[in-house]
Amino acid sequence: MRLVLWVLAVFALAASIGLGATWWTVANGLPATGLVIGPWRSEPDVGTLSADPYERAGAARRGEAPLSIGDGLAFMAATDDEGRPLEAACDYALEGALPPARLWTIAAFDPQGRRLSKPGEEPALTSANAARTVGAPLALTLSREPAPGNWMQLHGAGAFRLRLTFYDTALGSALQREIPGVLLSIKRGLCR
Repeated sequence: MRLVLWVLAVFALAASIGLGATWWTVANGLPATGLVIGPWRSEPDVGTLSADPYERAGAARRGEAPLSIGDGLAFMAATDDEGRPLEAACDYALEGALPPARLWTIAAFDPQGRRLSKPGEEPALTSANAARTVGAPLALTLSREPAPGNWMQLHGAGAFRLRLTFYDTALGSALQREIPGVLLSIKRGLCR
């Protein structure tokens, strides 16, 4: 009887470790895969047939319809350049050059995937409505308080994530993955 209980305990422990590791991987992604540029992370293969099961399960869990490489590439950032989690109570300055793309968008989401915008306001900044200076990098401010230039208002409290999506870009191609370049830096400012 003791042997049966011991075997059942070992199987229960193995099942809980295996299921726990699978849940964590689906929720957070594999640490060694994807395309990482500064605080920005992307899974370029998630919309292709070569996507691993964890990438597919993660996209399904988040309720996303992933883009194929030919359509575009989406990057997520949950931390600033120094590795601190993004907080809605803080101001952020984003600056940098963007790779060539037909269209790009940037939007803020809470950890559950809901947009951090109020009804009636622009939910995202896009290449169609961003103010750009010729020869200068894109500059964007995220804050609760209005700011000059490209500004996105933050709502709510706690952590949030940024999603930067490029449509019709070569950034996800095999050659660009080897030499990815840079994306927007995320610098924390004043926290209220």
